[in-house]
Amino acid sequence: MYTLTIDNDIPLAEFSPTFESLDARVAAALSSLHDTDSMPAEISDEDAELSRAIFTGRQVASDSDLSKPEVITHLGALLQEYDHLVVKSAAQLRTYITNKLILESANADPRIRLKSLEMLGKISDVGLFTDKTEITMRHRPTEELEQLLRERLTRVVESEAFDPDKGRQQVVDIEFDVAEVTGAHT
Repeated sequence: MYTLTIDNDIPLAEFSPTFESLDARVAAALSSLHDTDSMPAEISDEDAELSRAIFTGRQVASDSDLSKPEVITHLGALLQEYDHLVVKSAAQLRTYITNKLILESANADPRIRLKSLEMLGKISDVGLFTDKTEITMRHRPTEELEQLLRERLTRVVESEAFDPDKGRQQVVDIEFDVAEVTGAHT
């Protein structure tokens, strides 16, 4: 059996958290709470106020603040609710803009009417004026590719082998291995 020896005389390095945002720090702490089954049953008014202050930016989240399960749980709930409100707000804004464009499509000025119809057509749900690019890939057998390559190389060599002063062509033998041309090894 191996006995672990711990060196207590070596100081721990000071480092700042590697998380970039409060969201990431709270998500990591919540994950840890879930893994250890240590979610708090109740949140005190003091912890709720502290989490609101951190959420609104009135207070910077310290490591000691984010080590309290109650603060983390309440912050997680606040951030989740905020995310839902942002999504709901974006959907409402999208609906508002679409409705305004529909109203403008009946405008007497043809320029405004045409522009609003164009913008309505560009809505992703409609997709009427979006550019679509299709790429079709055709797979060919190796033998066919070898034959096409030989034909093209023959044409290139023949066009380069023509000597305009002599008026005749030089014949060049272009036997090759496909692996040599493509660099592939079999």
